[in-house]
Amino acid sequence: MNHVPAPWQLQGSGYILIYRFTKEFVAQHGRVPAFLEGQFSGGLGSVMLVNYESSDAGPYGELLFIPGKFQHQGRKLNTISKIYVSTSDSVDNGWENWGIPKELAAFTFQKLASGKEHVQVSQAGVSVADLTLSAFGPSFPVNTRLLPFPLVQQHQQQWYYTQFSGKGKGRLAKIDELSINAALFPDISLCKPWAVLKVDPFAITFPVATIQR
Repeated sequence: MNHVPAPWQLQGSGYILIYRFTKEFVAQHGRVPAFLEGQFSGGLGSVMLVNYESSDAGPYGELLFIPGKFQHQGRKLNTISKIYVSTSDSVDNGWENWGIPKELAAFTFQKLASGKEHVQVSQAGVSVADLTLSAFGPSFPVNTRLLPFPLVQQHQQQWYYTQFSGKGKGRLAKIDELSINAALFPDISLCKPWAVLKVDPFAITFPVATIQR
């Protein structure tokens, strides 16, 4: 393993899909870790699809799912319950630095002549997600201060608490086509997003986690 300690600074572009998932959807499809089962408390969830052009561990693609808020130790926190990235360095250091359950997958980002973008994510030759998205309208500033996602993850009998921060230039976007392998990722085709944003450029900081046993 090529150890790359936190903090990380990452730059790239991507899409933020914001949802209000129901309690029933999260229970059935949310891949909720055992330590948070039965603790769902609503709020905004998210799917993030990012092409990191640079990071402390090099460039990589990422697809992640955040169900919403959970009650944990008297606080309302988010968790990344499913996540794929395109490099082993990101997988290994994601677990090591933040307890994030990263899995390895292959990513293809393709800009189409129509102005749309086609993204494919696959694992061992099996499709995980296949999306076509398009952005429209004027750009505006995006900042996680307006929509924070404080994280709690569990790994090796420890809790990892992380507050990542990001900012960039956003535009409204829409999902033109969507295919999800429900065996490998929560089936968001069953849900209508509250909002979809394309953020380009996008800069994010993942700080050192607070770790508790």
